[in-house]
Amino acid sequence: MNPLDTHATPEVLLRAVTTSRLFRGVSAGVLETLAPTASIYRLSRGEYLWRRGARAEYFHVILRGILELQRATPEADSTLIALFGPGESPAIPVTLERRSFIADARATTSTLEVLRVRAEPVLAALPEDSALSMAMTRAVLDHCSLIHAKIDVLVAGSIPRRLAAFMLDLAERFGDEGLDGSTFVPVALSRAQQATYVAARVESVIRVCSAWQKTGLLTTEKDGFSLRSLDELREILTGDEAPAKPPARSAR
Repeated sequence: MNPLDTHATPEVLLRAVTTSRLFRGVSAGVLETLAPTASIYRLSRGEYLWRRGARAEYFHVILRGILELQRATPEADSTLIALFGPGESPAIPVTLERRSFIADARATTSTLEVLRVRAEPVLAALPEDSALSMAMTRAVLDHCSLIHAKIDVLVAGSIPRRLAAFMLDLAERFGDEGLDGSTFVPVALSRAQQATYVAARVESVIRVCSAWQKTGLLTTEKDGFSLRSLDELREILTGDEAPAKPPARSAR
C-alpha cells in the first residue's frame, strides 16, 4: 500500500508547519509560503514512506509514531540504521543536497503520521533568510547527535552493554514512564533488527534478552517493550552486566 494523504485543511497544515521543531523560529511570513506546499501522510506498520534510490524532494517531520531507516546488505535481508520519532526529521542532509535516499524508510508502529514540506521553496529561501538557515543548521546538528548515539552503541563494548545503550537511547527519546517506575517504549523490534543495529549475532541478542526477561528487567510486548528500571540498564552499560533479580516477597 502507498502512504495515504490525509488531505488536511490549510489551517491544519499551517499549524503543523508552524509548531514543528524543524521550522522553529522561522518568521510567520516564510511559514505561510511553505504551508501550501505541505501535506500530512499516514502510514500503517510495514508501509514505506520512501524507497532507497528515490530523490529527496521533501523535508519530513514525524508527527506520530516511529519511522525506521533500513537497508539490505549481503549478510542480511535488512539492516536497521536508525529510528525517528515525534518531532524528529529524518534524512535532513540528503534533502538539503537534493540527493537520493540511501536507505528505505518504513513505519515501525501501527500508525505513522508524517508532515512533508516540499524542499524547493525551502532551499530557495535559505540564502536570504537567516532564521530559516539557522533552523536547517539546527536540524543538521540534531541529525549529528543521532549519529553520535549510534556510534555510542557500537563502541559500548560487550553485547549486553551495546543492547543497554540502544535501549536507553530509545527509552530516553520515545519512552513513557509508569507510576511504578518502569518505562514503556512503543517500538516493536525483532531480535534480528536489534542484532543488526548493535552489530551482533541474533543468537547472542536472544540470549541476552532472555536473561533480562527472566530477571524481570525486560518485558517484550506486542507494540514495544517495557524496562523495569533505566538505572539498572545504566549499571549494565557502565559496569555490572547482570541485572539484579527483584527482591523476593516476604511470607505473611
